[in-house]
Amino acid sequence: MDVLKELVRGCLLYDFKVVLSVAASSHRVCQAFGDSAVNERTGRYWFQKFGSGDLSLCDKARTGRPQALDDEALQAAIEEDSSQTCGELVRQFNTSSETVRLHLHRLGKTYKLSKWVPHTLFEVHKQQRVAACLSLLSHHCNASIFNQVLTSDEKWVLYDTPKRSKHWLSAPSSHGLLCVPHPRVLPQGFEQLETRWQKVLDADGYYFED
Repeated sequence: MDVLKELVRGCLLYDFKVVLSVAASSHRVCQAFGDSAVNERTGRYWFQKFGSGDLSLCDKARTGRPQALDDEALQAAIEEDSSQTCGELVRQFNTSSETVRLHLHRLGKTYKLSKWVPHTLFEVHKQQRVAACLSLLSHHCNASIFNQVLTSDEKWVLYDTPKRSKHWLSAPSSHGLLCVPHPRVLPQGFEQLETRWQKVLDADGYYFED
């Protein structure tokens, strides 16, 4: 507590105890500590507080008062689960959404779609995946289909519509929609296709993890 506030409230409590009026007490305090030390309205509030039996010189705790937000605690919460919404962080830290967004911005975080959540595979989908991989493996065993793939100086874009959830991510050092692949990316990708087809078969058409 501020030292001057504590002294002023101590004087008000003394004057209350000796049954001095609010006006007289406020005048005495201002004479001692300056005209801005206390006004009569504030003095009346503290006299009423003392009269209710509460002789504490501290301010009453405010319910629902926003807490100061610690950047380290916020960073730890995001690292534990980056998919938390701003509303969830507000409730967790008992603060305002503006405060959460400000601190996230200071930490370099933006809310983006990043996590790929696959669609639920029904039995018919798994059967289709198994059939496709069997066909590809069969053709590849007879004559490598990779030799029939033509590539040139072009960009490949996967067209898909998976369900995604947003995450708090650090801003990248560079921005762009498409990136030029490393020269070894395509050959390495071709080499992994046969293994991935086999993994689909081993998983009976369901998703697998690398």
